[in-house]
Amino acid sequence: MDQTGAAAGAAELLERVLAREPPEGGVSYAALVEHQAETEAKYRNLVEQLPCVVYLAEYGPDGEWLYVSPQIEHVLGYTPKEWLEHPHPQGSFTHPDDLPRVAAEEERSLASGEPLEIEYRIRRADGEWVWLRDEATAVLDTDGHPICLQGLLFDITKRRAEQERLIALDRLKNTLLHTLSHDLKAPLTAILVAASTLERLGDELDDEVRNHMLRTLVERSKGMNALLTDLLDFDRLDSGIVAPRRYPLELYELIRGLLAKTEVLGDRTVEVEQGECRANVDQPKVERILENLLANADLHTPPGSRIWIRCWREGDTAAVIAVEDDGPGVPAEQATKIFDDFYRGPDSGRTPGSGIGLSLVARFAEMHGGRAWVQEREGGGSSFRVLLPDATA
Repeated sequence: MDQTGAAAGAAELLERVLAREPPEGGVSYAALVEHQAETEAKYRNLVEQLPCVVYLAEYGPDGEWLYVSPQIEHVLGYTPKEWLEHPHPQGSFTHPDDLPRVAAEEERSLASGEPLEIEYRIRRADGEWVWLRDEATAVLDTDGHPICLQGLLFDITKRRAEQERLIALDRLKNTLLHTLSHDLKAPLTAILVAASTLERLGDELDDEVRNHMLRTLVERSKGMNALLTDLLDFDRLDSGIVAPRRYPLELYELIRGLLAKTEVLGDRTVEVEQGECRANVDQPKVERILENLLANADLHTPPGSRIWIRCWREGDTAAVIAVEDDGPGVPAEQATKIFDDFYRGPDSGRTPGSGIGLSLVARFAEMHGGRAWVQEREGGGSSFRVLLPDATA
C-alpha cells in the first residue's frame, strides 16, 4: 500500500475510533458500552501498529494536539504524553524555514476543507532534524466546517537524503560536462591549429613562428594532461579507492624539491621560509596539494605579487602548510565555497581553470585526516592552509 492509501485507511480507522459507531439493531446499554470498548480497543490497536505516526490535531502552529500514536516516540523521540502535554508542539518543533509553508497549507485546508499534503522538518528530542511527510484530512463539524486535522506523519528522512544526493550527482555531472567541453575544447583547438599549420606550411615558416607553434603544442598538451590527471584523481577519491601511503619526511625538503621541477609558476618566484618541519605524509599527494595551491596563487594574483610557502608543527600531532600571497585576497562570501567541487568564482569567465584544483587540495587533506581552508593573510592577501595530521607509519 502506498502512503496515500495508508493515510486514507488510517484516517478511516481513526474516525471510527473517535465516532465509536454502535452495531446495528437494538442492544442494551451494557452491551453497547462493551461493544464500544471492544471496538475502540480493536481499532486503536490497528492504528497504533501502523509504521507511521497517526494524529488528531487542531489547525495552526499553536493548535492543541488531541491524539498521537505511540510511533511518535520512535520517529521523534517524544512519548505521546510529552507531545500532547506540550502547549504547541507544531509551532515549537517545526523548522523555522518550513513553518510558514506548513501554516499556509493548514490555512488553505481550513478554508477549503480539502486534504493537506506537505513535507517539512521537525526537530527530534535529541536535536536532530527529521523530514516528515504529513498527509491529513479535515474533520468536519455537523455543518460541514473543518474543525481539526486527522492524518499520518511519515519519516522520509532517508528518502530526502537520497533525493538530495541524486540532485547533487546530477549537478556534478552537468558541471563536469561543462568543464570537459570548455576546458578541453580550447586546448584541443589550439593544438589542431598549430599542428595543421605546421603540416601545411612546414619549411615555409620562419624559425620564430615554428618554435611558437611547437611551444603551443607542448604547453596545451601539458595543460590537457594536468586536467585529465585531476579528473582521474577526483574520480578515485570520489570512489574511495585512494588511501595515503605515509612515511616520515622533511616538508621543507619536499617544498624545495617541488619548486625545482614544477612548471605551474612559469618564471615567478616563491619565497620559502627557512626551518625544519617533519611530517608523516604521502609525498606525491602533498606535492599535488602544493602544486595546486601554487597554480591557484599564480592564476589569481597580479604579476609582481609575492608568494610565500611556510610550514610548522601544530602541537605534537600534525603539520600545517601555508601558501600565501599579497594579492587581492578571497572575499568572505567565497571563503566557505572555494574548496567545493567544481566551484568557480564570479570572475571565472575571465580566468581559465576547471574548478577542480582546490577541491582536490581539500580532498587530499581529508584523505590524511585533515582539512584545508583559506583566511586573510596578516598584512593583506590570502593564506591557504592545509592541516596534515600524523599517523602511525
